[in-house]
Amino acid sequence: MESRGIPSMLLITEPFQPVVESFAPTVGMATYPAVTVPHPVSTLDDESLQKLATTIIDEAITRLTAAA
Repeated sequence: MESRGIPSMLLITEPFQPVVESFAPTVGMATYPAVTVPHPVSTLDDESLQKLATTIIDEAITRLTAAA
């Protein structure tokens, strides 16, 4: 999507950070914008997910609006 001018980023849990770091070069990128959250999130209830979202929203906006 980035190559088409659409700002993009990943939202991942901590165990996937090494995968992102190793994958980025395979698509021609030194790094890939990602926001990392604690693992796991699948067991969080709606209220906990909302609280988590409020802690990362500023970082997500920054990554999506940063100059490439």
